[in-house]
Amino acid sequence: MGQTPIKNLPDTALAEWLAAHGQPPFRLHQVRHWLYARWAVAFADMHTLPAALRAALEADFRAFSLEAAGQQEADDRTLKWLFRLGDDQTIETVLIRAPDRQTLCLSTQVGCPVRCTFCASGRDGLIRDLQTAEIVDQVIAACRHLGRRVDNLVVMGMGEPLLNLDALIPALDLVCAPDHLGIGARHVTLSTSGIVPGIRRLADLRRQWHLALSLHAVTDTQRARLIPDRYRYPLKEVLSACRRYREATGRIVTLEYAAIAGVNDAEADARGLAAIARDLDAKVNLIPCNAVSPRFTPPDDRHLRAFEAQLHHLGAKATVRQRKGERIQAACGQLRRRPPASPPGTTP
Repeated sequence: MGQTPIKNLPDTALAEWLAAHGQPPFRLHQVRHWLYARWAVAFADMHTLPAALRAALEADFRAFSLEAAGQQEADDRTLKWLFRLGDDQTIETVLIRAPDRQTLCLSTQVGCPVRCTFCASGRDGLIRDLQTAEIVDQVIAACRHLGRRVDNLVVMGMGEPLLNLDALIPALDLVCAPDHLGIGARHVTLSTSGIVPGIRRLADLRRQWHLALSLHAVTDTQRARLIPDRYRYPLKEVLSACRRYREATGRIVTLEYAAIAGVNDAEADARGLAAIARDLDAKVNLIPCNAVSPRFTPPDDRHLRAFEAQLHHLGAKATVRQRKGERIQAACGQLRRRPPASPPGTTP
């Protein structure tokens, strides 16, 4: 498939293409409506467009950039897709279902360059960044599956989102624009391992997206055991960037803390974590580490609840996050490139 994914084009470029093909200005709205409101995955489905225009679009562009190569559903109704990209690379995307909301966990890279030691996504390092269209089309696929728009987006899948902001920012702008997918900015959360330049760039944008810092350790010495050197910034700089984000956007920063037995779950860790949370006025999500290696296991529930209680006693806002999709390897830290987990499917 050599054509350009149409969602990689800004509206100005698409409008120029339409004008060059002798189309009136209102065609831009029509095409946009089919792509983002009707979730069309083929130009042939856009029956309000002239046949000649559909053929021209088909010749130059791809309406949809993903192919469903596998699908798994957990007992808790968490759904995981394996998507094949145009170059045969694959990514995983997760739909987390609850009675009152549907949350989609997006991937932003094929693999991950950060390579945190307890996370499966970075085992093979970075293969490549996702394009804007490949990010948006994960949302389109979920909307088509549900028959309605998803409620929340968490950019917490494969990859380090803040190392692919050039594609991610326009993707989220499309997702959030009222005349596109229309998902409110305050229903979007971006997660980062602590990429300081990316946090500062987001602060300067002043979008109303939530920021989640994957902290996992409260000292630089501890972080050095979990995050390799290349993308590990000093904790002081990371926290300073988070303060800047809070001041610029008014959004509370969340601290994601993967609790690992015998690694970061001691009383001293709780004291350090509570101090950071108080300083940032941040809330803490405690996540029992999901097993991807025998080296890293979660604390037992009693110990984790005691850790949570200690955080509360020290004045921090903390919640143990409910695990979703662990049995199908769809939980935090488990997503990775893999062969199809079930027989190949069709585009959602």
